[in-house]
Amino acid sequence: MADFNGAHVDRSRRTFIASASAFAGLSMLAACSKDMPVGNNEAPANQPAGNDAPSPTPEKVTYEPSSRPGVLIGPGVREKDGQREHWLSMVDLRHVDKFVSKEAKAVLIPMSFFGHGVIPHPVERTRVAVFSKWGPGACEIDLAAKQVTREIEPTAGREFYGHGAWSKDGKTLYGVEAEPRKQGDYDGYIVIRDADNMQVLGEFPTFGKAPHDCHILDDGKTLAITNGGAQESGDLGCVTFVDIASQTLLERVEVPEMMAGHLAITERSSKGDLAIGCTPHSPPGTGPDGFKTIPGGLMLRPSGGKAAMMSDPSEVISKMLGETLSLAIHHELNIVGATNPAGNSITFWDIKQGSFLKHFEFEEACGIALTLDKRYFICTARSKTAVQIVRASDLALVEDASFTLSGVSGSHCIVYDV
Repeated sequence: MADFNGAHVDRSRRTFIASASAFAGLSMLAACSKDMPVGNNEAPANQPAGNDAPSPTPEKVTYEPSSRPGVLIGPGVREKDGQREHWLSMVDLRHVDKFVSKEAKAVLIPMSFFGHGVIPHPVERTRVAVFSKWGPGACEIDLAAKQVTREIEPTAGREFYGHGAWSKDGKTLYGVEAEPRKQGDYDGYIVIRDADNMQVLGEFPTFGKAPHDCHILDDGKTLAITNGGAQESGDLGCVTFVDIASQTLLERVEVPEMMAGHLAITERSSKGDLAIGCTPHSPPGTGPDGFKTIPGGLMLRPSGGKAAMMSDPSEVISKMLGETLSLAIHHELNIVGATNPAGNSITFWDIKQGSFLKHFEFEEACGIALTLDKRYFICTARSKTAVQIVRASDLALVEDASFTLSGVSGSHCIVYDV
């Protein structure tokens, strides 16, 4: 048993570990299957516990969503007969029990590439754009018709870098592009397309190297962009805030010693609480996957405050190996969740205080998103396309709502009202 900043951690023999938060003051052992009982070190109800005081009966955490928790959506891929199959998966979160019992199956929409970021249209509710990471693939999908309606090509000599954003009125699509990594320059661009026909209208720089994520803020006036940076040129990772109308840089938040990969921000405002998922550089001589052996980072900047990299408790940070991939913020509870697939790790933090709350171990944890009713965090994994559900109010694992075969094996997921 380890003590993480006052929060005791019980380790299970299974692949999923839940460690209680500092504010909870209790420890709970969560297991991935129903045959693994909760380990609470309690004596029988009619006998004294080790401290001669009766132990409370642990509450059974159940999945109790509202009438519209949303639909879990995310990319997936598999190898079949020597070929790769790609799709966009849809899981109706009203029927989690049927996915647990395997009575229900995910809806899989075939795609020609492995998707990364999924961006819902702000006006046409069944229309989404999907981008590949470091590749030529992008498309639009009609979620109602369950089919790809249009492929989108990058501009000449460039690749899509994983993400994009619609303008507030939905008439424009902003896509993150950069020169291929093999060229080693990594200059980043935001390419502007007409949403009706996907013709290129213009472009502007990301004001950084190796761009990746982007979000529309400030009532559609500002674009926030993550830039990984480039060791070769000494360019630091950063988040840049760009005025769309003038295409000028408003602010740069630098990330020392790491790459800035993804961001989440509250209130769709450049002044909101900001979380940045960071990725370490691969040490020299370790190959392209060398970064997966050393801890990544999570930088938090509360509204009106200064940005700081989370460094405590060290036992938790050491588990956050490789890229800090997906982020989700519960604005009302001031909680941000983060995934680290190389470390099989999900962590939760107080975004206002910059303090650690809870840690879960989840094999190849990738995506994280809030249900529409904000009652639960939905966590997806590359391994077995598994799903784990965490209650937002107390960050308790909903054990009987865990299931596999969601079809979501990509880096990110969203929960959407289809």
